[in-house]
Amino acid sequence: MSDPSRMPPRARRSGALAAILSFIWPGLGQLYARRRVAAVLFATPALAAVAVVVYEARRGSLVLVSRLLDPGVITAIFVVVIAFGILRVLSVVHAFAATGPWARSRTADRLATAFLVVAIVATHAAGAVYLWTTYQLDQSFGTDVEKPNDPPTGSRVTILIAGLDEYSTRSESLYDSLMVVSVDTSTSRVAMISMPRDTAGYPLYFGGIGKVKINAIPTYVKNGWIVSGDEPITTLVKEIGYLVGVPINYYAVMDLASFMQMIDAVDGIDIVSPNAINDPTYDWLDHSPPGFALSAGSHHLDGRTALAYVRSRHGTGNSDYARAGRQQQLLGALVRKMATPAMLPRLPGLEKIAMSLVRTNFPASRIADMVALSQSIPAANYDKYVLGPPYSVSSSTSTAATSCLKLDTVAPLSVQLFGAVSRYYGKTQAPTC
Repeated sequence: MSDPSRMPPRARRSGALAAILSFIWPGLGQLYARRRVAAVLFATPALAAVAVVVYEARRGSLVLVSRLLDPGVITAIFVVVIAFGILRVLSVVHAFAATGPWARSRTADRLATAFLVVAIVATHAAGAVYLWTTYQLDQSFGTDVEKPNDPPTGSRVTILIAGLDEYSTRSESLYDSLMVVSVDTSTSRVAMISMPRDTAGYPLYFGGIGKVKINAIPTYVKNGWIVSGDEPITTLVKEIGYLVGVPINYYAVMDLASFMQMIDAVDGIDIVSPNAINDPTYDWLDHSPPGFALSAGSHHLDGRTALAYVRSRHGTGNSDYARAGRQQQLLGALVRKMATPAMLPRLPGLEKIAMSLVRTNFPASRIADMVALSQSIPAANYDKYVLGPPYSVSSSTSTAATSCLKLDTVAPLSVQLFGAVSRYYGKTQAPTC
């Protein structure tokens, strides 16, 4: 072997150092080895990839992660991860070789370079596996077979968010939380309307009168007790849209156990309870002694307590209408919590939890745009309504308590919120109660 001290400077450069530099960033090792053209060729694709990520991140981290719900985006990222891994391997090997025969002959340099190559292959393979797993989840997200027949028209997008009470201790499935969220993308206004679960005696969109409580419609359709031309959940979606007066384009359903898991995944939610709650009959669903109490004011709620907060409806000053307002409050708090910087490292995991827990037909390709829009809408642009009094009247018998919608009162509210889109627009609604 030649005497290193008599070699030109380029020939004495460390192959291991060149490989490490290109491991850190493709092209740096080539620059160290004085191979400037090669440095540009290796560095340019990496810089282009970073530029794309920076551009996509311009709307915030939550929007960026939401893009991972789109199977098309995941496919593109999967290809980029594989291609970037190949680029890094080639860059490391080329940088090592560019330092000359003396460096290539050193065992330590060869071992260091081999270790870096293995590290690149392992990390990019792990990333590819993660993306493939996410892609498989994405394939079923937003593709529910029971799809309402009202695609969005114009600038308005409307979603029914339903909480399904099918906890393991229940013998039937009831949609005990029914909230319509309608977004006008042109004005950045959001209408949130909660439908009382005990609503009964309403006109059906396909004719006749709905005598059962509205939260039981899917069960009745499924069992053939109500004959509908649509699937169970689609019937519920269309019926609520018919009563509220606005076509509902999509739905999202989460059961109670999933709700608790989602709240715990973000380490709980901070809320301000407007009133004290003292519900001695509240059923914890886990065989704990009945009863739930919470003082008015600020509280940090874990999943179990948050569920009680949005389910409790008995006790002084408490009701279905009060808990519907709390459901709107908690949903907003959850969205704000997920948008905080502290949640950024957890967003991929939260995304997987949401995909596995939420049943929806909302297209995955539109989620990032809706998340970006929701982050830009000020709190003053949210119009929140619960269709309790004066929009309904309650009645009770020895066997059941029900709520009757006063559609002659709901109609002007619908026109106020939705304008010409409302089915009540330009019409006179006769009293129903």
